Amino acid sequence: MLRTSLIRRFQPKIIIALYGFLFITFSVQAETIYELDFSVASGDVKKWFETIHWEFREDIAEMNLRFEEGKLVIEPTQDELGVLMREFDKKDYLHGVTKLRIEWGVDQYPPGADWSGPKDKSRNTREAISFMVFFGDTKLDSGFFFAPNLPYFISFFLGKDEKPDQVYFGNYWQKGGRYLCIPCDGSTGKTFVTEIDLSAKFFELFGKQQLPITALGIAVDVQKTEKVNGRHSKAFIKRVELF
Repeated sequence: MLRTSLIRRFQPKIIIALYGFLFITFSVQAETIYELDFSVASGDVKKWFETIHWEFREDIAEMNLRFEEGKLVIEPTQDELGVLMREFDKKDYLHGVTKLRIEWGVDQYPPGADWSGPKDKSRNTREAISFMVFFGDTKLDSGFFFAPNLPYFISFFLGKDEKPDQVYFGNYWQKGGRYLCIPCDGSTGKTFVTEIDLSAKFFELFGKQQLPITALGIAVDVQKTEKVNGRHSKAFIKRVELF
């Protein structure tokens, strides 16, 4: 019980829950290996995700998820962490994915989020929405006793004050985790199209060839942020494609 309560107090639980830049033009002929398309989604959000083998974790069920105008909307009214997670069985690992494309946006960023400062200092690293990609199954040291070791991962997020050309580190998992804010211009109510050469970015960040994708996640972390307009943040995502 002590171990569990301590884990829930720390920022790394976003990663615990999840595991259990180059802008390019994609060819219209590129083969889609995996896709999330919310333009055709309707009905109960949890049931919709369950049919495609995604899980609700942490407080995501309390974050006012809904399908609205062809997008998934996430609008937490409490300072919570929420995660939508898809872990693949080994036989279903995604091989050959080299590119990632996300259509998404933010209507309100979480006041109090702060990714600035050196990586050896604790920061309030929060985001209205992020999309996380895990690579391989070799687990790396988390750097913290109460946080489990995890494989390599890249977390793409939309931020208000962060820089698009900077590689960010979390408070833990600094050996295998990297956070990238793309496009990061602080706009609200706008649909961004984030396109990444995933294989090139993985090599740039970790100095090795990209490993197969073993898990995906959509996460919202607004812990220790302020409530404005009756909510801590509001974000949406329309579509995700992996080629």
